[in-house]
Amino acid sequence: MQGYLDPEYFLTHNLTDKSDVYSLGVVFLELLTGMQPISHGKNLVREVVAANQSGMILSVVDTRMGPCPGECLERFAALGLRCCRDETDARPSMAEVVRELETIWQMTPETDSVPLELESESVSMDPSRTGTQPSSWSAGGSMMAYQYMSSSDVSGSNLPSGLVPSTNPR
Repeated sequence: MQGYLDPEYFLTHNLTDKSDVYSLGVVFLELLTGMQPISHGKNLVREVVAANQSGMILSVVDTRMGPCPGECLERFAALGLRCCRDETDARPSMAEVVRELETIWQMTPETDSVPLELESESVSMDPSRTGTQPSSWSAGGSMMAYQYMSSSDVSGSNLPSGLVPSTNPR
């Protein structure tokens, strides 16, 4: 849990929906950089904040990432940083996070489906965007199928996509 906890938790000892937003922001920064939240005395959030403030945000992007439009990377980094703001009220709501993720996803170019080999399991994704986002992916080794439901598959919320987010404090 070290590195994922909302800084305000240490003062209040209360976890809230915005605590979850903070933790998700740390995960976003991990995905972006390939770094752990705390490693060799360095704090991931502080490192990315410093890179952003010096105008070098793209310098912390994991070089193992495949090609991605710079604007998508910058928006994803900005989203991760907004989620990791120290002040709870300055963080976006989970619904705002979903909206921004959808915007970023829609900005990414379409690609052909390419199966990936992960150890002994084959993972394939169907990124076809004809009308909907990816509908499912499966891990062949365990024969487990996971349904990916885009927020456009859900109705009843005020999100443009129709997602009905549900977050509960722990």
